[in-house]
Amino acid sequence: MKVFETQLPGVGRRYQVSFPDGGTFTIVVHNDGSRKVFWRDDPDGDSEELFTAGERDAQKLAEIFEGVFFEPVADDLDDALSGARVKWVAIPDDSPVVGQTIGDVGIRTRTGISILAIERADQIIANPTPETQLLADDVIVVVGEDDAHQELDTLLSRS
Repeated sequence: MKVFETQLPGVGRRYQVSFPDGGTFTIVVHNDGSRKVFWRDDPDGDSEELFTAGERDAQKLAEIFEGVFFEPVADDLDDALSGARVKWVAIPDDSPVVGQTIGDVGIRTRTGISILAIERADQIIANPTPETQLLADDVIVVVGEDDAHQELDTLLSRS
């Protein structure tokens, strides 16, 4: 598989993925955040537009390909997990949570997000405790519903 990226002035970026068995998958990411997705079977043929996706739908598709999208399908699973998403979130250098502990920030209480792990440089801190300090450039692995992820984004970026 080969991936080619092309800047499209005034439009955005085009990503073309060529597969060894044939066919080309193309995604055009427009400057407005929308994505158009195309497929071409034959190198000499025309591309067929498959669909257009907004930023939120594109993010869900990326999560599926990345293997982090979680949508329970069995009826007997706990309803609390329905719609849960696992995400990797970088803590910005200027975030107000830098230097504080997980417990002091109250991430779960304030956002509904649970921290599963912290990636810190070459180290993984699995199941961090409330006493674990949050540092700039930490990547926290979190689980929660979409609304909780939005609350976390707001909490991490408050000044």
